[in-house]
Amino acid sequence: MNNQVVSVDFGKGKSTERLNVENSPNRSRVANDVSRGKRHLTDQEITDICKSIRKGSRYADRDELMVLLAFHHALRVSELVNVMWQHIDLRSGQISIKRLKNGINTMQPISDKRELMLLRRIHRNQGKLNAGYVFKNERGGAVTVNGFQKMFGKFSELALGVQWNVHALRHSCGTALINRGHDLRTVQVYMGHRNIQNTTVYLHESVKQFEKIEW
Repeated sequence: MNNQVVSVDFGKGKSTERLNVENSPNRSRVANDVSRGKRHLTDQEITDICKSIRKGSRYADRDELMVLLAFHHALRVSELVNVMWQHIDLRSGQISIKRLKNGINTMQPISDKRELMLLRRIHRNQGKLNAGYVFKNERGGAVTVNGFQKMFGKFSELALGVQWNVHALRHSCGTALINRGHDLRTVQVYMGHRNIQNTTVYLHESVKQFEKIEW
């Protein structure tokens, strides 16, 4: 066992965690940072993970949709598994985001065509329910946090050679929004942050602010 304390600094103070860097079977957030040198996935990396899911998952529609929702709406995994049909308006293409950790609840558009298509397909296959959990396991109960983490770890490793933690999808959303040129206040509300200091960390993950610097 290679148990050691690892400190990672991404511009918001050091994060310290005791972990087995080489042998830990369940990739933690800090282990992701150590392994990849960053906290977020790129758009292309997420696309590659979704392709891997479509190719190898028994529940490909459900699993891909969970990845897309988490990425596009900056969902924590505990928020993701609690998404319910009464939070979604398929006709207008909107989703009501229910934040945990005293976050700001918001209404967000479902603008990605594949995300909306998968939602409509799963809704139809479940009998067009008006309430209840969107993401169900084979026994009809809600997908668990651990269940999604295991699935995402498996297919991220197949696609990218690294077993990512699902919280990287939330970081990926924040970084992608900054890269797309959205102002910090908009990103703050979209992410559900009450304190804008929690949002500024994504400036450190983005190269957008440095685009005009040339050597």
